[in-house]
Amino acid sequence: MDGNWLCGRGRSYFCTFNINNFMATRNKMDIKLKGFVIGFILGVLVVSLVIGGITFIILWQLGPGPGPPVNRCTGFSKIKCFDRSVILLAETDTLNATFVNVAGTPVTITSVTVGDDCIAGTGRFSETTLAEGEVATFSCTAPDKNAGDTFSVTVNITYTELVAGKPLTHTDTGRITGTAE
Repeated sequence: MDGNWLCGRGRSYFCTFNINNFMATRNKMDIKLKGFVIGFILGVLVVSLVIGGITFIILWQLGPGPGPPVNRCTGFSKIKCFDRSVILLAETDTLNATFVNVAGTPVTITSVTVGDDCIAGTGRFSETTLAEGEVATFSCTAPDKNAGDTFSVTVNITYTELVAGKPLTHTDTGRITGTAE
């Protein structure tokens, strides 16, 4: 069959139709369509990877989600507490924490008062005279706490330091919070 088969039935406007030109044009359109589809799929893939990557980074930064509260010390400025040293043992009703002198000079702790979950008058340090960078263990009695219970203790540390040969008295106040073990 030749490309002019439509001309035989009196339809002269089809006589210019050529099947070979039609097929060539169709093949060009198929190639363009395939290119468009491949480009579209690649675009969707790239966008999906970018969105997935951003989602992964956000979730990674948020962490595993809420867990038990972390034992923490806040507010202390010159005699600082190490967060990871804080432990309240429910078995012994004792809160322990390690403090370090960052005042820049030697200090002498003259008194310690505690409030909230520790019994007043039970706060004490293992050492009362601390050189710069020296550490001491703080403890107080926190009764009626079971493992998993949260606690909060206000600590006021009064200390003296020598400045120009004269003693100056300061108070460092902070809070220790966390979960009993």
